[in-house]
Amino acid sequence: MGCGATDSSLGGQGGTGSVDPKKFKELTEVWGKLPEKERANAIYSLTWDLDPRYRKSIEAYFKKLYSVSPANK
Repeated sequence: MGCGATDSSLGGQGGTGSVDPKKFKELTEVWGKLPEKERANAIYSLTWDLDPRYRKSIEAYFKKLYSVSPANK
């Protein structure tokens, strides 16, 4: 017993679950103005070391942010 995988280690990616708040704030301010390729790179740089469950939440947040951005209306 004791050999089961924990949620944070599934897939070999047990990140810290923390995001740089300064970087996060900067991205939210310019998100709607960024080209798609830059948005993808920004999400990756922000989430590359996160646990997959946190990464999905951050990605979903930015997708929602993009869909309601005045620049995309």
